[in-house]
Amino acid sequence: MQLSFNERLKQKRNKLNLTIEQLANLVGCSKSYISQLEHGTAKPSVTMLRKLAEALNIQMSEFLNDKTAANGEISLGRQVNWLRSGQSCLISENERRIINYPDGKSKSAFLTEAVYMKKMQPILTTIEPGGGSNSDDDTTHPEGSEEFLFVLRGEIDFRVDNKNFKLKEGDTFYFDGVIPHSWKNNGTQVAEILFVWTPAVW
Repeated sequence: MQLSFNERLKQKRNKLNLTIEQLANLVGCSKSYISQLEHGTAKPSVTMLRKLAEALNIQMSEFLNDKTAANGEISLGRQVNWLRSGQSCLISENERRIINYPDGKSKSAFLTEAVYMKKMQPILTTIEPGGGSNSDDDTTHPEGSEEFLFVLRGEIDFRVDNKNFKLKEGDTFYFDGVIPHSWKNNGTQVAEILFVWTPAVW
């Protein structure tokens, strides 16, 4: 049985013997907000997820419910294992690891495995109308990082360095990851975006 985000957060915090107040100080928020997150009465932004992951010394993806399309478990076939030994990796569509965002309107499919060992990270993100990075504070990535995206379907509103861009199907976008940014699907159709980060973010 998979744990919910709030259960995972509390579990990770307790594992490090941190109080709610100590964790709040580390991520720069109030004790009441951490308490709301742990009780499931508030949902974190992507930026807050990143801050919590850094404070708890874990990968951001460890907070999110994950599954494969096939059976809910990460399962790699013999062909994938064979290719892995040669520093390559083939992942079939039904073997992708799926990450569901806390807002319930966005999900991402990892297009490679063991991203912590790689110099780039490609993911395929599906965003329902109203879904987005859900952040009051824009997201930033480490110095020297780069981000690329390709709109495969629908449209998405992207904000980079306080400039707004409406990206439509077929559009591509590149920027330095250290620049503050956020995104949201304000349209009426589901959007599908290919994101590529270097180095790996999750």
